[in-house]
Amino acid sequence: MKMDLAEDMTRPSAPPSDMPLPAVPRDLSRWALFLDIDGTLLDIAPSPDAVRIPPDLPGMLDTLREQAGGALALVTGREIRKVDEFFAPICFPVAGVHGAELRMPDGSRKGTPISPALPGIISELQVFVDANPGLLLERKARAVAVHYRQAPELGDEVEAHVRLLVETQETGLEVQPGKMVVEIRPHGVDKGRAIELFMEDAPYAGRLPLVIGDDWTDEAAFRTANARGGVSIRVGRDTRPTEASARLLDPTAVRAWLASVLESVTV
Repeated sequence: MKMDLAEDMTRPSAPPSDMPLPAVPRDLSRWALFLDIDGTLLDIAPSPDAVRIPPDLPGMLDTLREQAGGALALVTGREIRKVDEFFAPICFPVAGVHGAELRMPDGSRKGTPISPALPGIISELQVFVDANPGLLLERKARAVAVHYRQAPELGDEVEAHVRLLVETQETGLEVQPGKMVVEIRPHGVDKGRAIELFMEDAPYAGRLPLVIGDDWTDEAAFRTANARGGVSIRVGRDTRPTEASARLLDPTAVRAWLASVLESVTV
């Protein structure tokens, strides 16, 4: 379903970038919002547990969800349990671990089976991380990630080591590089497919997807939004190729833009 965005959106001044600032929806009844968390809603921190939740963010997202008739979901590499800790006491629909686990608007859950190879891989990665100061291991139920933000010179070595562990055996897992992180996740899941699952049912069905994300893992979500005639918004200042059609410079700009969306639809 392709709609003329000019009928429904107003466009502020463009940012200092080769990509335009996203227009602001005037009617959220036509849109389904899919929002990444780290690097998009929240500023990146030295470690995953060190992120800061702006006090007004959970309430703003809840109001956005209400204005959109419930058609909002958080689409993240985080586990759902961690998302709930961030935004408590509010619970949102979530695609966690890039879509390996889903919580739908009615509270029902879907999940990819846990690979039996994952515990052994985690144990081997822990040895590798312990031997390399500056690396951080993030354990998840269905995935694991090695962060090298505090040791960027180890990026190539981290990716090579992770690929060797995963790609030399039948694990049902795949390697996903990201910003200063290399993750191992279930094969065949990505944020684009997660959004497709949300879009099959109410309140998302029949709407245009509006996706905001900052990392390589969000490119699949951008492709889904574009294929459905929606809007894809990339967050960040780097110039690497992207499927996104518009840009916001950082999480502060994202939060300000979402606030402007609320102002537009409530006046």
